[in-house]
Amino acid sequence: MSPYGGTISKPERTGGPLVPRTYKLANSQALTVFPVSRETVPNELLAYLQGVFNDVVEEGRTYPQMSPLSLDEFAAYFFAADCFIGILDAAPADLGDASAGMDRDESLQLESVVAGREWRDCVLGMYYVKPNYPGRSSHLCNGGFVVPTVHRGLRVGSTLGRSYLHYAPLLGYRGSVFNLVYVSNVASVKIWDGLGFQRAGLIPGAGKLKGKDGAEDEYVDAIVYNYQFVK
Repeated sequence: MSPYGGTISKPERTGGPLVPRTYKLANSQALTVFPVSRETVPNELLAYLQGVFNDVVEEGRTYPQMSPLSLDEFAAYFFAADCFIGILDAAPADLGDASAGMDRDESLQLESVVAGREWRDCVLGMYYVKPNYPGRSSHLCNGGFVVPTVHRGLRVGSTLGRSYLHYAPLLGYRGSVFNLVYVSNVASVKIWDGLGFQRAGLIPGAGKLKGKDGAEDEYVDAIVYNYQFVK
């Protein structure tokens, strides 16, 4: 459900199907991003992603949710529109520039890249893309990103961010608005500043976040970020 009432329709998308895209990481490794849906994600993977998300909720520092989500609640929230999963992969020989990324064949399957590994070992992150507003402003999207704790510090977040700038316009969006990027989330702020997002505003005391190391909860400001896909 939307705070505006009911569901929000996605913008009309033109062009062919979305294909996986690979980005170079360090040490001859790569991140391959797969467009997925609730129907294409195995139940075991969905349960793992739910656990990763609930770990972030429990941290209480980056997402506004205060309580863990059930499996159905998580699926309804994260898979409401379009969802993408980043898988640790071997870098193809012709990958080239580290930032640009490379489209893969449409037939490349998530299962073939996972190759029997545990989800914990190969799922580097995930994000959703959904309309931020209804009707006449539904061409502006929002995105929510999660990187498992075990894979933080590998620049996965910035790589997923670059893939977001690739996929979101292909989904028909003309721009992006992030409503709540808490200023205490230094890693996230660095990513969006570095990728050229504009700071459209600051909301004082927007989040009542968990204090660090058992300290009392604190009210933290949030940045509103904007990015125009159509210049």
